[in-house]
Amino acid sequence: MFQKRRIIVVGGGYAGIHVIKHLRKESNHDLEIILVDKNDFHFKKVKLFKTIVEEKQDRLMVPLTEYCGSGVQFVQGELSAIDRANKKVELRDPLGGYRELLYDNLVLALGSVAKKQEDGIGGRSLSDLVSAMTIRKELLEKIHSGKSGLRIAIVGGGITGVETAAELVVWLKNEAISAGMMPSHVEVLLINKQKGLLPDAPKKASELLEHKLKIKGVQSIHQAGVEKFQDGIIHLCDGSQLMADYCIWTIGMSPNPSLKLLGLPLQENGQIKTDSWYRVDNTKHLYSIGDCAHIIDTLSGKAAAMSCKEAIIQAKRLAKIILADLQGVEAEAHKSIPQAYCIGLGPKDAVTWAQKWGLNFVLTGKLAAKIREYTWEYASQ
Repeated sequence: MFQKRRIIVVGGGYAGIHVIKHLRKESNHDLEIILVDKNDFHFKKVKLFKTIVEEKQDRLMVPLTEYCGSGVQFVQGELSAIDRANKKVELRDPLGGYRELLYDNLVLALGSVAKKQEDGIGGRSLSDLVSAMTIRKELLEKIHSGKSGLRIAIVGGGITGVETAAELVVWLKNEAISAGMMPSHVEVLLINKQKGLLPDAPKKASELLEHKLKIKGVQSIHQAGVEKFQDGIIHLCDGSQLMADYCIWTIGMSPNPSLKLLGLPLQENGQIKTDSWYRVDNTKHLYSIGDCAHIIDTLSGKAAAMSCKEAIIQAKRLAKIILADLQGVEAEAHKSIPQAYCIGLGPKDAVTWAQKWGLNFVLTGKLAAKIREYTWEYASQ
């Protein structure tokens, strides 16, 4: 047994770095905390689309050692096995070797990966830094090719799709000027399976967002599924077609596929089954939060969404739960977070919406953009 309780946190994404932060705050440094990740950096994936539009790349990678310090150490390695009976994990290090670490408590915050279109479907998935840089290069080639116009299709009407569409249309219109193209000849189509944008928000908030996108040059097409992009044609599931010069897929996230190899109880979608205290199999030494965890609010019956906003709030609550479990007392269970959205719409513009006391609060413009920038930065602090 260790002099200090050893807590291993696997995953250096939004959930992982925030649970470490709150454990340090709550525990008075009487814990030994080990952060494990296969990479040596935290990746700001909520800002991935910025890589397409900015020549001077925004720093998307933060060394994980920056989140460590007194009582916290970083170990680089990929989780390959969990021995729950003996409370130890097996890690594969960057050179292909293996090592074992014992733990008293284990937190799995392995996150998610961007969904990619299937081979042969056409277009580019915005899934990682390499894909973002490839998209930037190919779009610049398109707009400087001497054509008189450019139409981009973005498949996926979630927040990533909306923010990508807004950033691209502003950037491409500016590039069009230097390429001798009329900015008005740049079009961005946002193809959305749902009836409207932000299906969980009030209709007025959805309509406001769509209106602001339209002003910028983004046309939203709803209740439309895409089968493939081929030879400059978007083939929709209903048999209709749309012309486009380029296609980008932003079709959501999937739980980390490595979870399937760890012998954990999983939902059909690949998330780890937890109780409302983030415990796996109701044990007080194994927990999971963030995109990789299936968490239910027992009062509302609602499952937590896969978002960095959810992960950050879960991390704060989990720190209290772990410390309460160590002390043998009861902690407050998971609760659904209030509905709210903060969506960037290109430089110096955004839409924020929140619901409180039965009222809807909406902000747009520069102030909303500052709030959005703050949320982006806070997520990685």
